[in-house]
Amino acid sequence: MADINDFRKVIDSFLSQQRKADVAVNLVPSENKLSPLAQLPLSTDYYNRYFFNDALDPEFWQFRGGQDVAEIETELTIGHLSRLARAPHVNGRPISGLSAMMMAMAGLGGKPGGTVVSLDAASGGHYATADLARRLGFESATVPVVRGRVDEQRLGQVLRRSAPQLVYLDLQNSRHELEVSPVADLIKEHSPRTLLHVDCSHTMGLILGGALGNPLDAGADTMGGSTHKTFPGPHKGVLFTRNPELHQRLKEAQLTMLSSHHFAETLALGLAAAEFRHFGPAYAEQVIGNARLFGKLLAAEGFDVAADEDGHTTSTHQVWVRIGDAEQTNRFAESLYDHGIRVNVQVDLPGMPGPVLRLGVNELTFLGGREVAVHALAKEFGNARAGVRRDGRGSRRVREQCGPPFYFVDFS
Repeated sequence: MADINDFRKVIDSFLSQQRKADVAVNLVPSENKLSPLAQLPLSTDYYNRYFFNDALDPEFWQFRGGQDVAEIETELTIGHLSRLARAPHVNGRPISGLSAMMMAMAGLGGKPGGTVVSLDAASGGHYATADLARRLGFESATVPVVRGRVDEQRLGQVLRRSAPQLVYLDLQNSRHELEVSPVADLIKEHSPRTLLHVDCSHTMGLILGGALGNPLDAGADTMGGSTHKTFPGPHKGVLFTRNPELHQRLKEAQLTMLSSHHFAETLALGLAAAEFRHFGPAYAEQVIGNARLFGKLLAAEGFDVAADEDGHTTSTHQVWVRIGDAEQTNRFAESLYDHGIRVNVQVDLPGMPGPVLRLGVNELTFLGGREVAVHALAKEFGNARAGVRRDGRGSRRVREQCGPPFYFVDFS
C-alpha cells in the first residue's frame, strides 16, 4: 500500500516535469497549449460537475453544480465559436476529435448499410475513419487525395455507383490545404442527396483564424473536429453547421452517444474561443508564415525537407523532414529532446515511407514565436545534428527569442 512518501515522490516527479515543460519547445502538430485564462476552469469544482441544461430542458435543473456559470457555456462558448465559424449552430459536447467523428457519422450517415466515403489513410486521411464507419454498420469507401485535392475521377465513380449518404473528408497528414469546393461540386452533380462533412481537426485554428478557407463557405454541410491542435483549446471536439435540421440530427446522435461532455473543459473552450477572437487572425497567419520559414531554413541547412517540385514546403502548420532510417531518426529526435525540443515521428506520411519528423509550429507560435524564434529553432536543429552545444538549453535559447504570446498575459 502506498504511503505519504510515495505520493510525495509522485508529486515531486510531476513538478520536475512541469518545470521542464515550462521552457520546452513542443513541435508536435497535433498538440497545443492552453492559455492561463483558459486553464482556470480545470482547477475549479466545475471539473467535477455535470451540465445538461443545454441538451434538456433549460429551465428544469436536474444537476445544479454548474448553474451559476451556465451562461459561460451556453453563451460564451457557443456564442464565440459560432461567430468564429460563421455558423449559427454549434454542438460543443464532443469530448475529442474522434468523439466528434463518431457523432457526425452516426448523425449524418443515414441508416446502417449505407455508404460513408472517407479519405484513404495512405494519402493522409485519418487512420480510424473507415473502420469506425464499418463498426457503425456502414459500408466504407475511400478515395485518395493528393496535395489537398481529392481524386475527382474516383470520387465521381463512388458517388454514381453508391449514392452515399455521407462524404467525410478527414485529412490529417497534409502540407496542403484541403480543396473542398471541387468535392461539393461533384456531389451536387452526381449525388445531390449526399451530405458533405469536413473534419478539420488539424487546421481548425487556421480556419477559424481566417488563414485558410472555411469549408462551410466552400459547400460543406457540416464541419468540426478536435480543439487542441492549431486551435489552442482544451482536449475537446466541436461540430458546426448552418443547417438547423442537420444540427438537430447531430444533437440526437449526441444524446445517446455521450453523457458527460466534460463541463470544465467546455468552459475552458469558451475562454479560449473568446481570446481567439482577439488574437486568432494574427496567430493563424503567423503559424503558416513560421512553418514556411522553418521549412526554408531547414532546407538551407541541408535537411531533407518535403517539398513540391517548385520548392513549396507547406500551406499549413506541418513541416515534414526525413532524417534517415529508424535508428538515425530516433537518435536525432533524442538529441533534440536533450535540447528541450520535442518532435513527432511518423512512419506513414503520404509519399514519405519510413520514419519522418512530422513537425508543427503551432504551439511555438501561440507562445509568441515569430521569425526570430524560428531562426533560433532552425539553428538548434543544426546544433543537434552536429552534436554541439549539448547543454540542455536549446529550447531556452528559442523561447528567449519569442515575443508577446497570442493570448492575454494578464492572467498568467
